[in-house]
Amino acid sequence: MTRTCPFCGQGVRPQARFCPRCGERLEGRLAPGAELEGGNYRIVQSISKGGMGAVYLAQDRRAFDRLCVIKQMLEYYDPSAPEERLRAEQRFEEEGRTLAALSHPGVPKIYAFFSENGRFYIVMEHIEGKDLESFVTHQDDQGQTVPAKRLPQEEIIRYTIQACRILEYLHSQPRPVVHQDVKPANLILESQLGLVRLVDFGTAHTRGPIDARQGNGSGDDIYGTDGYAPPEQYRGNPEPQSDVFALAATAYHLLTDDDPRDHPFKWLRLNTLPRELALALGRAFRANPEQRSTARELREALEALATPKRTLEAFTFPGGDQIRSVGALPALCDEHWDAARSFLYNGDFARWLGDINRLDLVVAAEGIVEQHTNHDAGLEAFLRQVDPGLPRPRMVADPSVVDLGGIARDAALIRNVTMLNDTRGYLLAQVSSSEPWIDVHPATLHLWAGRPVDIRVHVHAEDLPFRSQQRGVVAVEAEGLDPIDIPVTAQVSLVREAWRLARRAVAAAAPESWRAMVAGWRIVGRVASAIGRPFAGRRWLLWVVWLVLGAAIGAGAWRFPSQARTVAQALVGMALDAWPDYGLVASFVILGPPFIVSALWLSFLVIVLVGGGFFGAVKGAWKSFFQ
Repeated sequence: MTRTCPFCGQGVRPQARFCPRCGERLEGRLAPGAELEGGNYRIVQSISKGGMGAVYLAQDRRAFDRLCVIKQMLEYYDPSAPEERLRAEQRFEEEGRTLAALSHPGVPKIYAFFSENGRFYIVMEHIEGKDLESFVTHQDDQGQTVPAKRLPQEEIIRYTIQACRILEYLHSQPRPVVHQDVKPANLILESQLGLVRLVDFGTAHTRGPIDARQGNGSGDDIYGTDGYAPPEQYRGNPEPQSDVFALAATAYHLLTDDDPRDHPFKWLRLNTLPRELALALGRAFRANPEQRSTARELREALEALATPKRTLEAFTFPGGDQIRSVGALPALCDEHWDAARSFLYNGDFARWLGDINRLDLVVAAEGIVEQHTNHDAGLEAFLRQVDPGLPRPRMVADPSVVDLGGIARDAALIRNVTMLNDTRGYLLAQVSSSEPWIDVHPATLHLWAGRPVDIRVHVHAEDLPFRSQQRGVVAVEAEGLDPIDIPVTAQVSLVREAWRLARRAVAAAAPESWRAMVAGWRIVGRVASAIGRPFAGRRWLLWVVWLVLGAAIGAGAWRFPSQARTVAQALVGMALDAWPDYGLVASFVILGPPFIVSALWLSFLVIVLVGGGFFGAVKGAWKSFFQ
């Protein structure tokens, strides 16, 4: 007796565990015609097989052979580990409980839950139609590539809005239900009514108060499909906004036929979509779930796009960019900041918002205009009212550390730190220092996106102690952001300080020497005037004194001839042995008086210059050190 493989129809031996043709595991698989629960259900065909369950189309014999879907739990766990089997059974039962607690047109109804021959089964409503994966490029059951059957953009938006309403219902439960595997294959387009239905709740997670605060973070709880699952789902911390991310990825796939599974978290063709649609999806793609759109916010943004444009007033920005919904308003305001600031404070935004019936934002805009005298801060606050999940501006400092190293105690040590808002919008930041020896300017920074601003950090090093390293902090603080602390370090170096004192000493010595020489010259002039006063009108008396001085010098040379010859040789730098004694005496008599006068003058001049320079150097070093 033979049997057939329920997947490919190949005949197999009764004892075979795997199909020799397709390789599928046969144990526990249900063939067409198989009956369950005492004949209440009859298998028609296999629909699909996932990692944790197989899905069959069946007839409900108790309800006039009504078609239904039966999901069978597979042995995807280690059969030798009882705890794994128990956990798998609990998870399968949780799927049934979740479906039983839900009542929404977009969620399949559950009919029954039972076990038979050690296996668990869920009986659900049969939804006739195609899944949305059939409208994108995909592979069929034989592994062949099937080209996309692209849907019109309007239909995709309409189906996404319907899926948003399903997620709104799931997320609004007392214990919010997170599906964790929203993707085109799990969204079925009902053939009769054209409504979208969300299926496969095998990975659904009910989020209680403890989960909401702490997350569940366990590696055993990581589900989803690469490309559609957001970052927090990989960490085992699913949130309601995780489903919104996956739904946006699904819409992106349908709109562009660019499979996100090929490059997770990269939306390469997003900029090919209409601007407002791309911005609506972009808000749902934000990495931080707290800044990501909720299902309701995504639905409202898409509904504004689905509304016939002739019924909505357009707001035009410089360059011709137009918007008809508030979803694209923040992005265009960031691009045309100066114009947007004027639009807000001149009332243009308020009038347009009134035209599109956004009276809540009209009230917000009018209140912000009255409250904020800083127009840039007012525009930033208004945009945050429009989109509470809008990324906040971010400050970066370059350099992030001011290290002066070894320094001398100079008074003018200035460094510049460049602050930049590298994201979007506007920031008003306050700058302060932690130490009295650090001055900063300006104390207030206006940071527009992409416009760098310099902070001048002035270090007063003249009062710093020797050797020990000094540390301070320049703090840049903006409302709603963590402050940026820029460390400032410096250390007075003995070598640099000595060199500084030497330079100051030399710089002070020259002017002091000049002043001393000028003063000395005046003293010499006064002395010369005092000496020459007795000779005024008596020139013969000057000659008498000159002759007496010359005679005295000549007498000394005659009395000490050898010493006189030695002095003369030292002065002229040559031997004078050939000179007679009377010639040497005569030269002393003639040249002695002028030589003595010149020597006295030069000696006085040298003493004045050296003394003045030394005094100036000491004075300069003293002032530099203590002042």
